[in-house]
Amino acid sequence: MSSILDLWRAVDPEARLVSGSPAHLGRPVRGISRTRAAPPHLPELADGQLLVADATIVAEGQLERLVAALREADLAPAALWIAGPAAALDRAGDDLPVISGAASASTVVSVASAYLDGEREILAWLTSELRLAGAEAALADPQVSAPAGVVAERLRRGVAVSVEGSLRSLNPRAAGRALATRFAAAFGRMLADRGTRPSGPRHTRDGLWILERSIGPSAAVWLFDDLPFARIDEVALEALAVTLRALLRRRAPEPAGARRGQRLPPSTGDAVRDTLLAVARANGRIAPAARSLGVHRNTVLYRLRRASAELGLDPRRPEDALRMLRDERH
Repeated sequence: MSSILDLWRAVDPEARLVSGSPAHLGRPVRGISRTRAAPPHLPELADGQLLVADATIVAEGQLERLVAALREADLAPAALWIAGPAAALDRAGDDLPVISGAASASTVVSVASAYLDGEREILAWLTSELRLAGAEAALADPQVSAPAGVVAERLRRGVAVSVEGSLRSLNPRAAGRALATRFAAAFGRMLADRGTRPSGPRHTRDGLWILERSIGPSAAVWLFDDLPFARIDEVALEALAVTLRALLRRRAPEPAGARRGQRLPPSTGDAVRDTLLAVARANGRIAPAARSLGVHRNTVLYRLRRASAELGLDPRRPEDALRMLRDERH
């Protein structure tokens, strides 16, 4: 049976959890009900249903009143979904999951009902779509970061790929760059724990939810986020794993400089510093720097953003590039 989290991920991944513990997001949903009226007017509601309410009825701090009215009427929805643009909502201070999203109530009801009726077919379609999109990305750019980036964007989850004990790709979701930093910091410990932990989702002491799949003898693909995973995440990870296994079986192309017989500068042992130097040598151009490093251009851009935020350096600025190249020579 589909859970609250399954419906959330299928209907609107951009919606947010206003109240309630993430631990309750695994509750099964037994149907959909909708209300347009504020308390004390409440709809007929069976236990375990998702209750969809128009945002207009919880304006001006009325969320607490609605949750209290549900309790007083002995109604037990699986979750409450506030649909439509809403002002800042007060936390209900209750274990009832309350989700708020910009989609209209009619859209939420329609999409959620369709998912409940056809979850298996929807997930099968998603698997086929992601395999095709991942294969196209891998053909255009035969680096593991290419299909990983496609899945990260589609799922709005963080995706990482590790090969031989190092991170080959780290793709944060749009609003989850801090989570990517936490994942990178904890990566070594999680890699060491991999053989002693179950293959299913797990919650780390860093506050991250982790889901891992092996893609080779010394390679794995990971999903990470601060919320538990739904079935849509699990099937997407399986689809990505299939693409990455095929990609790793192919011989990785050598960097352009190596193919021409040129000796590439040695690595400093620091991926971010190597990237800064590569961009500086390429006069601030991203594509040549990515080719010289043997990584996807998105990986270069991610490292540049990280260096700019943490170090205040950007080799696309001539003065920074000159300083880094001068320091390298000395």
